[in-house]
Amino acid sequence: MKAGVYYGPGDIRIEDVPRPSAGPGEVLLRVRACGLCGTDISKYRHRLVEPPVVLGHEVAGDVEEAGEGVSRFKKGDRAILLHHIPCFVCDYCRHGHHTMCEDFRPSNIAPGGFAEYLRVASASVAKSMTVIPNDLSYEAASMAESTACCLRGVLRCNVRPGDSVAVIGAGPAGLILAQLARNVGAAKVIVTDLVQRRLEAASKLGADETIDVSSEDPVERVKDLTSGGPDVVIVAVGSAKAQEQALRMARKGSVVNFFAECPPHSVLELDPNLVYHSEVTLVGSYSSTPPDLRAALLLIHSGRIDTAGLITHRLPLEELQKAFDLAVDAQESLKIIVNP
Repeated sequence: MKAGVYYGPGDIRIEDVPRPSAGPGEVLLRVRACGLCGTDISKYRHRLVEPPVVLGHEVAGDVEEAGEGVSRFKKGDRAILLHHIPCFVCDYCRHGHHTMCEDFRPSNIAPGGFAEYLRVASASVAKSMTVIPNDLSYEAASMAESTACCLRGVLRCNVRPGDSVAVIGAGPAGLILAQLARNVGAAKVIVTDLVQRRLEAASKLGADETIDVSSEDPVERVKDLTSGGPDVVIVAVGSAKAQEQALRMARKGSVVNFFAECPPHSVLELDPNLVYHSEVTLVGSYSSTPPDLRAALLLIHSGRIDTAGLITHRLPLEELQKAFDLAVDAQESLKIIVNP
C-alpha cells in the first residue's frame, strides 16, 4: 500500500509499505480522509518523532476487515476513532485527567493516517471507534478528533453562560474553539491573529470581534472590548509570546488555557504575583477522550460546528508534502484534508 513517510522537515516520501492486517479485537480501516493537525505540523517542523514514520491521526474511513472477536463493526462500516485510549480506571483517569493515563500515549494506530490503510488497536475498537452517520461526509467526520480536543479544552475552562472568551490564534483549532465557546453560552467571543484571511473566517464562523495583532495591541483592545479583560482566554497558537499576552489581557479571577504546544525548550517568564493577586487560574489541555469524540461527532452532525467553513484544501496522498508546506506557511490554508 502507499503511505506518506516522514524523514525530516521538507522530506516526506510516498512509499510502498506493508499493508497491516487486523488481529484479534482489531480492525483494518481503509482511510478515506485524514486531516492535517497542528501536532502533525509540530512533529514535522521540530522533528519530535523519530523518522521514518507515518504521521496523521484525524482519520475517517471504511472498515476493510474486522478481526476475530469484533462484533460491533463489519466490513463496509464507515467509522472514526481515537488513536490514544486511556484505561479509565487509574488515579489519573479517576481524577478526570484521562490524557495523563500511562496507557494513553503508548496506544496508537499503525501506521498513521497518511496511508491507504491502518490497523486500529483493540482498545480503540472497543472504547472509541464510532460509526459515521450516513449523511455525514468523511471529511466532516475526520474533524471530530480535532473538535473533541477543542471541546475538552473549552470544558476545562468552565465557560459559563454570559462569559466573554478571547481565543488567541485563528487557525483551525482556534476557529473550532471559538464556535464551541459560543455553543456553551459565551456572550462575546473575540479572536486574534496575524493573518487577515483567518480573521475573516473567524467573523464568518460567528466571532463577535476580531483583532489583527499586526496593526493593534491585542491586550489593550481585548480589555477595551470586555471592560477590563475576558473571563476566559484560550491560547490556540504554540507561542510563549502569545501565552504572555494571554496572561496580561486576562481579568482578575479569569481562566487562561494553554491549549497549543510550543516548540521544544520554549520559556515563559511569569510573575507569580499575577496569579497570586489576581487569582488567575492557569490550565493546560492536551488531546481528548472517547466521550469527547462522541460529543464532537454529534455537534458536527447537528451543524453546531461548521466544518465546511474550515476546509480550504483537499489533496491526494501523493501531494502530502505540498499539504505540509501549505500548513507551515499558514497564509492560504486553514484545515487541509488528505484523501489517500
